[in-house]
Amino acid sequence: MDPSAAPPPKPVLYWDRDCDFCRRWADRWRQATGESTDYEVVQNAPARVVEAAGGLPPERIVLAQADGSLLTGAEAALAALAPHSLRARFFLALHRAIPPFRLVSEASYRFVAEHRPFFTALTKLLWGPGAIASSYQVSGWIFPRAIGLVFLSAFVSLWVQIDGLAGSRGILPVGEQLAAAENHFRNNGGMAQAWLNMPSFLWWGASDAHLHAWLAVGTAASLLLALGLVPALSALVAWACYLSFAATVPVFLNFQWDALLLEAALLAAIYVPWRRHLARGSSEPSRWGRLLVWWLLFRLMFESGVVKFYGYNADGMNAWLEGTALDYHYFTQPIPVWASWWAGQLPAWFQRLSLYGTFFIELVLPFFIFAPRRLRMVAFWGFTLLMVLIMATGHYGFFNLLTLALCLALVDDQSWPARVRNFFASGKTRSLPKLQRVLVPWLAAAILVPTAITLLMVLRLCPPAWIGPVLGPVAPFRSTNSYGLFSVMTVERPEITVEASADGVNWAAYRFPYKMDAADSTLPFFMPHMPRLDWQMWFAALEYRERGQPPAWMMPLLARLQEGSPEVKGLLSPGGAADLTPRLFRLRLELLEFASPAERRASGRVWTSQPLPQYTIQGELQPRPR
Repeated sequence: MDPSAAPPPKPVLYWDRDCDFCRRWADRWRQATGESTDYEVVQNAPARVVEAAGGLPPERIVLAQADGSLLTGAEAALAALAPHSLRARFFLALHRAIPPFRLVSEASYRFVAEHRPFFTALTKLLWGPGAIASSYQVSGWIFPRAIGLVFLSAFVSLWVQIDGLAGSRGILPVGEQLAAAENHFRNNGGMAQAWLNMPSFLWWGASDAHLHAWLAVGTAASLLLALGLVPALSALVAWACYLSFAATVPVFLNFQWDALLLEAALLAAIYVPWRRHLARGSSEPSRWGRLLVWWLLFRLMFESGVVKFYGYNADGMNAWLEGTALDYHYFTQPIPVWASWWAGQLPAWFQRLSLYGTFFIELVLPFFIFAPRRLRMVAFWGFTLLMVLIMATGHYGFFNLLTLALCLALVDDQSWPARVRNFFASGKTRSLPKLQRVLVPWLAAAILVPTAITLLMVLRLCPPAWIGPVLGPVAPFRSTNSYGLFSVMTVERPEITVEASADGVNWAAYRFPYKMDAADSTLPFFMPHMPRLDWQMWFAALEYRERGQPPAWMMPLLARLQEGSPEVKGLLSPGGAADLTPRLFRLRLELLEFASPAERRASGRVWTSQPLPQYTIQGELQPRPR
């Protein structure tokens, strides 16, 4: 018997040593299969392998299996990878069960084999010098820490405002909200239903001390996450504490970046290795966790682009489709910063070019996230550029920093400088804990289903009847969201002014630290603080302009000001009406636009204003019942 005909002890993949394309992909597959498969060149193979390969030079790869059988072409590639790849197992099953699929896959393999010089160049272009699979030790170490720092800023920013927003003497006391909710749920499903609909630790107590205690716990968890200590548990605790406030203070914590932060935190708990410390060499994230973070970034960007096609205002105008959105954006956004005025002076052709660039970044680059690594890095730089420009020309709290943190998850080790790679490679490499490897795919499936439905909903491909049964149970947890930033571009800027008087003759305005005022000569820059009352005043002006009356939460604000609540006054700037004991209040509305360069030189002011006297409301508040 010919010894060369004896079956190998384990599978052997034979490839053409004279083919640079084959060498690159053999290296990548060797990395995937490890020691379970041997790799040899056809030129040194037994005669029957050479014959199966189509002679010399070889036309196809050959897989010699442990039972002595030979597989060639696409089937050989899939069979070699199948024990190590769910995707390869899926396509191998299709190859063997569906003849048309087999014909297409083998024809595709032959086409690539016949044009190997072209596909070698394409591999170099898309993957770089080598085609080996990417690792993510560096970003796996940085990303969760970045999420921790963003969480830390969010908690501290909320902490300094919580008494005025939702404390016992705040605008909307959370204790009162929960008492009303408890009374409702006791007659409609019980307290278990209350927890499911409003998941919050504040059900155990909503006094001012409880508010501060849970913010302290969330801040500590954020700090631990930023330090890489018990990262999965820290991310979960920070998520649960922040959710406790988002669920019970929805008027002031219902921005899209609050939802984004909650979703990012939940994914960070899946992303990080489940260990006590995130150290060098053991920071490679779970593959499913990394893909879920990429999926979140894809949905954030792509959905923000899609909704702009449906973004018609009350007058039936879509400034995005008309190409004029950026003519209005810089002065109509909630809180402009010092660079906003300058950006608003750029010529119309530049604004339109920037708009087309935004569409390209939001609608095309998201698909590069799941493409070969060099295209993925194009997406990274495109998203980064967009976030930096938004951050430089407007204030959105921690949103831009959070999105930049998500972008870091795209960066593989090969993209970092050699010194950085070597530093992280010097640690002790460890695989993920077994429990995490078992549980994470199931957790990923539980997240993928509702988020895929939200994407179909944004694309208007999902009937409403499908949405409720799937999204209803998970919606209160605010962690499987849809996104749509800047979907409707407002074309005017109404600004509401709150005035008070003790005698009905002399009036003074309340001053807000960050709300726009017609008398402003400068625009502040204060990232990443999120002044939530100032933000809501922008929405209040829009609602007042559209409906002819301010939102319901404005009355409790005025009542607290009449009472002289120090907690609510702490959200305002000193001086003006804050020094009065008010008896009467007056709400005024005016339209603001950026001053022209000539007007700004003459007056020193950023804004020009047009009063809207028909929207003025004046009256005396009735004392609050005690």
